[in-house]
Formats: sequence, C-alpha cells, structure tokens
Amino acid sequence: MLRALFHAQTAAESGEVPVGAVVVRDSDGHIAGEGRNRREERRDPTAHAEIEAIIRASQTLGGWRLTGCTLYVTLEPCIMCAGAIINARIGRVVCGASDTSGSGGARLLEENGVAVLWQDSEECAAVIKSFFRERRKRMTDIKLVEARTEEQLKRTAAIADEIWHEYFPCILTPGQIDYMVEKFCSVEAEKRNIADEGYIYYIIKHRDRDIGYTAIKPDGDRLFLSKIYLLKEERGKGYARTVMDMHRAYAAEHGFNAIWLTVNRHNESSIAVYRALGFEKCGEGVTDIGGGYVMDDFYFELKVGGGAQ
Repeated sequence: MLRALFHAQTAAESGEVPVGAVVVRDSDGHIAGEGRNRREERRDPTAHAEIEAIIRASQTLGGWRLTGCTLYVTLEPCIMCAGAIINARIGRVVCGASDTSGSGGARLLEENGVAVLWQDSEECAAVIKSFFRERRKRMTDIKLVEARTEEQLKRTAAIADEIWHEYFPCILTPGQIDYMVEKFCSVEAEKRNIADEGYIYYIIKHRDRDIGYTAIKPDGDRLFLSKIYLLKEERGKGYARTVMDMHRAYAAEHGFNAIWLTVNRHNESSIAVYRALGFEKCGEGVTDIGGGYVMDDFYFELKVGGGAQ
C-alpha cells in the first residue's frame, strides 16, 4: 500500500486525481504491475490506476489471468475497474479510502467472489482530501476577463496563433492551419464576430497570467461554445472544467437549454475531454470554408439545468 500511495502522490503532482495501484503475486510478494491515474495526461476516461497496473502485471506474468495475485489500491475501485479486476481473475483487493460517491465497486467485487480488505484508510483518504482542497483553492484563482479592447483582442489572437501551430499539425496541414487562423482567429475576424454575430471573447487568467482564451455566442435556445483554448503548459490541471462550469452557469442564468460545439472528428484528445465534461455527440457535418479547405466535424451538446450531468 505504501507503494500504491507513492504512485498516488505522483499522480497528484501531475495534476491527476491521486490514485495508485499495485498488483502483487501472492506466492513471493513480487510486484508484477504498478499504475497511477493518467486520465488528464492521456485524455482517456479509462486510464485509471487499476487498469494500468493490471495491464502491466499481465505483461510481466505472461497472461491475462492474474489468479494468485492481490491488487492494492489507494481508493475503492469504480465499477469499470471492478469489472476489470473480476475479468483478470484477481482474488483479493486491498483498498485504502472508500469512494464517498457510492460507486459500488467494492460491493460488485464481493458479489463476484473477490475478497475486499481495507488498509491505511485514513492516510489514503488524507491524500484525496488534500488534493481536492488544493484544487478548489487553485480553481478560485481562475477568472474570465472579457476581451474588448484592441490590445485584449490582439492577445487572444496571439494565443490562438500559438496554440493552433503547436497543437493541430497532427490533424491539419500547415496550409490549412495558417488559413484557419487568419480566417477565424485574427483580430479582424474577432471584431467581425463581435459586431455581426454577438460573440463574447474572454481571456482565461490564472491569477495574473494569461493561460488561454474562450469564446461563446447565443444561438437560439442554446449557447454556442466557439473556442476554449489553453496553452500547452496549462493543460491537464482541471482549468478546462472550471471554465466550462462558468459557461454552464452563464447559460443557466441566461435561460439557454444547452451548450453546443463543433470539434474536428480526428481530434480524439479534445473529444475525450468533452465527453469527460458531460458532452454527448448530437451530429456531424462537413463545411466548406473556402480556400479549398473544409471542416470535418462532430457536433457535441451539453444539457443545462435539469438536463445537465
């Protein structure tokens, strides 16, 4: 469990929810697999500590059946991980803190013949509580500053230019990136969007630092989320969720039923983030944007108010 706690602390230092897991072979105490939560790092909702530890143990021991092994994990497994544990034929799980959300992972394990024990629950719970306490404190330092002046719009355009040329080369050609930045993210484009279509641009600030920007506009009974960009070094810290919470509050306050957005169908990383934030796919389409280029997008929607998840 101390080794699992080490991995949980490493996860916390990387901005992940601090969960660590270790698979141990019972016959000799050999650590066959280790893992930590990497959902933000990999933009993968399945990248839990238990899954990583099970995969590595299977590779080490040369088979997917992990009979005769015990899994140590700092937090009670979720339903998904409980299913993986059962399918891996692990006979015993030693948990640290219980999952206060009531996921029912421990109960599912016991119902399927897996022995569940508890160890170091106070220490494991303290790691979780400390992480969320610090994250709440950090999130209060996030604010949205509406971009209205020439200098503010130049700043959002510069952020867009940096992010597009850093992030999108694996999805779009250099020519299309340059074309789309000029067409949709230049100061002139921002001014047109504000004057003609009612867009609102915000600089995302962490304390006094500009860490990204976002843009929204009313669209009937829905709020269109046009952009939410974070600089590379600021991703994976929970800031996107905080900004989305602000947009959801804005939407509810102004009577919008949902927030919707478009995302390139090949942008798997962003799609995983939106799904994790509660968005669901509601359509798809190809749009001719001129210059010989198209936008090949999925459409996602997040219900607001009573329909919100």
